Amino acid sequence: MIYVYVFPVEGFDRHIADNELIKASSEGNGVERYSLAEFIESLNDDRINLDVNWLRAIDNNKGYYPVSFLHIDDLESAGFDVSQVSESDLITIADKMGDDFCDWMYWDSLSAIADIIGIPRQKD
Repeated sequence: MIYVYVFPVEGFDRHIADNELIKASSEGNGVERYSLAEFIESLNDDRINLDVNWLRAIDNNKGYYPVSFLHIDDLESAGFDVSQVSESDLITIADKMGDDFCDWMYWDSLSAIADIIGIPRQKD
């Protein structure tokens, strides 16, 4: 997914390395990360001041492949009223579900499936 990073002109060089910008965002150092939909929504609502911030679009998924997808119908099937659910809500849910998946079962599933399809293990 491509994210837009918004970071203050004062305190950050415009050409800061992508990995440093991502790290600053995760540490809460004045760098905000938005999905494209969230960014456009924030611009439309005048929540981002372009006069005092730099913008950078970074594709955080280079080399990654999707494991699962979330659709609004999934929420409805689980019994939720989706009439007021926004794109931003879905992105937040998907991000948190991805975190849970990685924390709880990703590595076990990855190893088991790779073994089943015959991918050889590294030699010590």
